[in-house]
Amino acid sequence: MAEIRRETQHPSGMKLGDILFALFKRKRTIMVYATIGIIASAALYFFFPPSYESQAKLLVRYVLERSGVDPVEAEKAGAVANTEADRVIGAEMEILTSWDLAMEVARAIGPQRLLPPGQGLVTQVARAIGLKRLRPSSGASATEADAANSIVSGLKVVSNKGSNIIFISYTNANPEVTTLVLQELLSRYFVKHLEVHRSAGAFDFVTQQTDQVRARLNQTEDTLKSLREKTGIASLEEGSAALTTEAAKVREQLNAAEADLAEQQALVNQTVEKKAKGWRTKTPANSPQSAKAKVAGTQAKVDALKARLQDIQQRTKKLSELAPQIEDLERKKEMDEANYKYFAASLEKARVDEALDPSKMPNISAVQRPSPPILETKKRNKILMGLAGGGVALGIAVALLRGLVLNRTVSRPLQLETQLHIPLMLSIPYANGHFSLPRNGSPANPGALATGRRHAKLAPWEANHFIRPYCDAIRDRLGLYFELNHLTHKPKLVGVTGMSEDGGTSTLAAGLAASLSETNDGKVLLVDVNLGPQEVHPFFKGKPAYPLNKALKPSDSIASAADNLYLATVGSPNSGGPAQLGLKKFFDMMPNMKASDFDYIIFDMPPLDQTSPTWGMAAFMDKLLLVVEAEKNSRDVIKRSYGKLIAERNNVAVVVNKSHSYVPKWLDSES
Repeated sequence: MAEIRRETQHPSGMKLGDILFALFKRKRTIMVYATIGIIASAALYFFFPPSYESQAKLLVRYVLERSGVDPVEAEKAGAVANTEADRVIGAEMEILTSWDLAMEVARAIGPQRLLPPGQGLVTQVARAIGLKRLRPSSGASATEADAANSIVSGLKVVSNKGSNIIFISYTNANPEVTTLVLQELLSRYFVKHLEVHRSAGAFDFVTQQTDQVRARLNQTEDTLKSLREKTGIASLEEGSAALTTEAAKVREQLNAAEADLAEQQALVNQTVEKKAKGWRTKTPANSPQSAKAKVAGTQAKVDALKARLQDIQQRTKKLSELAPQIEDLERKKEMDEANYKYFAASLEKARVDEALDPSKMPNISAVQRPSPPILETKKRNKILMGLAGGGVALGIAVALLRGLVLNRTVSRPLQLETQLHIPLMLSIPYANGHFSLPRNGSPANPGALATGRRHAKLAPWEANHFIRPYCDAIRDRLGLYFELNHLTHKPKLVGVTGMSEDGGTSTLAAGLAASLSETNDGKVLLVDVNLGPQEVHPFFKGKPAYPLNKALKPSDSIASAADNLYLATVGSPNSGGPAQLGLKKFFDMMPNMKASDFDYIIFDMPPLDQTSPTWGMAAFMDKLLLVVEAEKNSRDVIKRSYGKLIAERNNVAVVVNKSHSYVPKWLDSES
């Protein structure tokens, strides 16, 4: 009948208990890093020189920029203030923190005053141990660039979003220099502001440009005037229209005059014909002389009108030839006039800016002048807390990294079920500062086998040995297992093996054998499969131990090591070299085992490795106890070995040995 398992399903993944275990196990590491952080904080506290801070505030009224003194830019300034106030405030902050402004301040104050030679043991030690590079240079070797760098590093300029107040502070170890630097910075900032935003430095340039545009305009006007005089018109468009109108009028008058001339000529001809026929005229007005006079007058008028029309046509032709040139000159004149107006306005603006005093700008005013220096400790306190807290945080990070990421061993018994999904039979704790079970085959030493030094040399089958309570618990669970699976045959074979040499399988096997022998149900044989024939297990000293072949013979009478407990080893005293118990030899011995009068045969088997005979022997066991050494055996190896064992026969129970609970009991809810 298969073994009945009623196991509690544990969720996989990292749990709070794993984190607490990793932290408490490596609490010394955390304490070391915390101590280093505290020492660094203390050293910084004593070696870091005190800093002094001076503060100032500027109010930037962009709504009023230029409006009070320069109406040309009033409308534009208002638009900028309403839509781009935050952006312009940012530009002013960039001016305050610019390298050019810092160089001007450093040049005005002097590098020797800003960076005096470091005095005192504290400053020298601080610079020697590298806590803070207080000054890039000192004394006579300091340059203006070094001084400007110290100004930039100690300057702080901030502004809240939506506010037109700029907060400025400067920090320095010298309280006198602190206020002096901030005063000089604000004074030169106003001048720098005018250089960036206004045209005070461009007055001469704008004046020159205005004169050049005016000269070009005068030249264009003179040329245009000369052309107009040639054509006799003031404007090309108006002149063309006037000539066209005049030509039409003259042509009309000419037509009328020519009609009158033809009429008068006809009258003269008629009069001449009548006179030739002898007719008499009634009045002197119809005399041929008066008619001819009218014809001559009309002819003269016609000639005059023709001459005038010809003159108009010549003028129109000349105007047509000069029209493109006149048009170009008129367009050039318009452009020159527009440029002249622009430069005239710019000249007026530059004249205002040139006359404006930087200290009396209406758009910027100092809400708070540089304050007296005050001791500034916030930065130092933050650094101190950062070092102290950083040491603790680094220690915790290292502990978690080693415990949760780099560590691939089974640290806690519960990890078998939560991470490897392997059922746990029992866990044996770390006993009073000593490992619970000694190394396989290693001699018993003080503190390795008992809870106290007075029990250091006890054998595992002694009643006072610390392993006995755990072996009794395993014995009871084995009995339940045999009953549930109806294993009534004799002898029952129980194997004990581990993952490493120092897993403690020998002590557990000996204690389990002693515990089974006390039930008075029959005899128990403890077989040591680890040692050669010339060696005797340390537990067997002073006790009779026999070769396995002899111990299994029913006819032989062998002495017991304790009540119902018998000891045996693999091999015979006459064979040389280490004992070898192969699978075939073990299989051949099975009839002798079944024929023996033992109720239980406990095999203390070699640890699992690639050449271990345990792999083959495990399939013949009625129950196999796999001992896992906590914080030593790899999870991957355990999972692979357990899977290989249960693939042959599902008779494996896992016991975790040397489990250490570093977490306090009141905090460890999973122990």
